[in-house]
Amino acid sequence: MAGARRLSAFTFMFFTGMWLSKTVHPLYFDRHGHLMAFGLSYTAMALAGTASVAIGRVADRVGPRPVFVWGTVLYAAGMALRVFHASAAVAVASGLVAGFGASSVFIALRTWTLYNTRAEQRAQIISRREFMAQAGMALGTASAGALAAFIGAGDRGYVTVLLIAAGCVAAGLLFVPPSLAGDQQEGVGPGGAAAKERGSLTAVLRQYRGLTLGIVGLGLLMGFYVSILTPYLPLLLAEQGVPLALVGGVLALASLVRLAAAALAGPTLRQHSPLKVFLLSEGCCALATLALAVSVNGWMAACALALRGAFLLGASVSQELLQLHAFPTSVAGALFGLVQSAFLAGDALGGAVGGWLHHLLGSSQTVLVATGLTVTNAVLVPLFYARLRSSGAFALTRKENANEAA
Repeated sequence: MAGARRLSAFTFMFFTGMWLSKTVHPLYFDRHGHLMAFGLSYTAMALAGTASVAIGRVADRVGPRPVFVWGTVLYAAGMALRVFHASAAVAVASGLVAGFGASSVFIALRTWTLYNTRAEQRAQIISRREFMAQAGMALGTASAGALAAFIGAGDRGYVTVLLIAAGCVAAGLLFVPPSLAGDQQEGVGPGGAAAKERGSLTAVLRQYRGLTLGIVGLGLLMGFYVSILTPYLPLLLAEQGVPLALVGGVLALASLVRLAAAALAGPTLRQHSPLKVFLLSEGCCALATLALAVSVNGWMAACALALRGAFLLGASVSQELLQLHAFPTSVAGALFGLVQSAFLAGDALGGAVGGWLHHLLGSSQTVLVATGLTVTNAVLVPLFYARLRSSGAFALTRKENANEAA
């Protein structure tokens, strides 16, 4: 379908620009001794992400396309402001604008998939979208430093790459996917059933209290256990014996493995239920994390890291499909926003606690903590969705969604 192809192109442009900027941004600020301003910008971006639930509620009412547009414009503008390194106020403004924009785009990606595709199409579309995100990440990360060096020494290279990154994101406006007319949508959108549901955000969350509490708890847990390791992976690899000069190469190889996993996710999820794929992926992710903790040499650690990333991607894609199946379409944007806000809160908490754990326990013991949390998530997610099914929430959601699509 044409919309899916445009979605893939948009995703590639967006994530290429994102990772070009993510790679160069701290290097540029560090060059001028302004890492404190960089930290403020990063924190402001995370704080802006907590508005995701409100953004999602707006997406429920106006549809994903306007959210795509304003999110892309705001994220590109926030990225362009990163060229100003000397002002803490500008750095905070940059983080707030970019954070609000990025959160809007992430909500739009999910709500577009729900509103404009049939259930049998979603596994392929999500896996293709994830493949393009991983490809953009790999291209942006690998080319940022070389591109800055090629353009010129000093600030010229860094500033140019930051502006190119903002331009890549802005170019995504050319590929914003169209939304189907309200009477053709599988879900909702402008003129669809969700436009009739004008309840406040608080009323929506109260109506779906059990679902809300569950997705918040699981979002916090996943964000936490991912972030107590991810920022420290280069350090962990070095401690496990990977030569310092090869750490970057190992991380790049891990990106390629995730790229292959994204390509395989679609066919796998078409043949097996998302819950089965999640159980297998998250269980194997826990085993790979354990292998990372007990690695006897650097190369075993490198293999474990690559496998962990692949299985984590599989768990993430299958969990999104579970959410698409469970969320009532009339309030799906708000619920996706809630998941995103909870994940970001867990991510922030895990990043802060992770440093303390690495200092107090050492890297290997911290990886064991992450292994235990991964196992916990592998148990809680199936229990949560099984409880929804047994309580009739799944059936109620399917009936509601069918009525809205009718």
